[in-house]
Amino acid sequence: MRRLISLLVLVGILLIQGCSTLADARKAEGEGVKKTYPVSYEKTWNACNTALNKLKLEIASENREKGYILAQRGMTLGSYGENVAVFVRKKTDNETNVEVVSKKSMATNIFAPDWTEDVFKEIDIALKNQ
Repeated sequence: MRRLISLLVLVGILLIQGCSTLADARKAEGEGVKKTYPVSYEKTWNACNTALNKLKLEIASENREKGYILAQRGMTLGSYGENVAVFVRKKTDNETNVEVVSKKSMATNIFAPDWTEDVFKEIDIALKNQ
């Protein structure tokens, strides 16, 4: 019985250590994929919001002044959920950098999608439609 309890505690600890939160995605700035857009900060910011909404990622927090949007998707049949941070940085009046960080809610979940490519694709579409 003690071995079973010890095993369950060990498994629980390992599962907790492999989890990520929106705060983890926020702290991961500099670790994501970056792209520069030849448009203003305002247009890029709006395109990022449009992209996340179109992908049905729930925006949990955003701060235009600090230049970040935190979004997530909850648990589905194929995933325990994902956390996405989008960082928007003004480079010049007509150039804006965007960085996307996509993290699995549980590191051991091999089926969780990486949202990076999809977010950039939708930003591109949103900017073309502006």
